[in-house]
Amino acid sequence: MADQGYNAAWRMAEEMKARARAAQPSRQPGVLKMLGAWMIFGILLMLGSVLALFFIVLGWAMMPLVRHRMKKQATRHGQTWQGQTAGSGSHATLEGEYEIRREPHAHQR
Repeated sequence: MADQGYNAAWRMAEEMKARARAAQPSRQPGVLKMLGAWMIFGILLMLGSVLALFFIVLGWAMMPLVRHRMKKQATRHGQTWQGQTAGSGSHATLEGEYEIRREPHAHQR
């Protein structure tokens, strides 16, 4: 087997490994760095939780206001809050209800 020192690719790979080892900082991060990272993570986690709780409470508080506005708008357009038309008498159409109409020229059995 030939000596690896004569192989140009081998020498280049060894040089690259040596440069990578020299440029790489110590593998173990310091205690202060780890403590700082965990502190930042904890603070961001608490901040996100507080913001989420705030927006949930804000949404709950706005529900009656939105319902009132929707009632007002439905009344303005001549509908009751349940989706019925004001002048339709006893006939009421619910949202999502439909009727199948047969074509006059369709074959009836």
